[in-house]
Amino acid sequence: MHSFISKTTSQTKRIAKKIRETYPNHNLILLSGELGSGKTVFAKGIGALLGIDERHIKSPTYTLIHEHASTPKLLHADLYRLQAKDEIIMENINLWIEGKGIAIVEWPEVALEDFQKPHLHITIEKNGEDERLITVIEKNDERSGI
Repeated sequence: MHSFISKTTSQTKRIAKKIRETYPNHNLILLSGELGSGKTVFAKGIGALLGIDERHIKSPTYTLIHEHASTPKLLHADLYRLQAKDEIIMENINLWIEGKGIAIVEWPEVALEDFQKPHLHITIEKNGEDERLITVIEKNDERSGI
């Protein structure tokens, strides 16, 4: 487990890039945190590393999934509105990863036990108005909840 402190959105994006560079074989990134904690800001940092203009990375709360053309391709999902696991969405995420893309999933709690390994589970906690505590847990075993 690793932890980082971020005091700005720019710093959060830099931390996201550093985490991706540290764990290049983890193509599934689960992001947990309350509303406004910085999950989408973190996703923008990963996207920037892949050459995606950060203006194109928005929270997919209403569409559930956004796909971005990059190398490798990026899938950005938000499960906030789901009351229960959606098999079609889970299959889409798992197939995306098998195709060697990167998937970032915000609000993964509805289906934690169903995500493939290896993956990173990143928690972003508000620590005051501007400060964020970013915690990274690496999951390498084949199947089990977080």
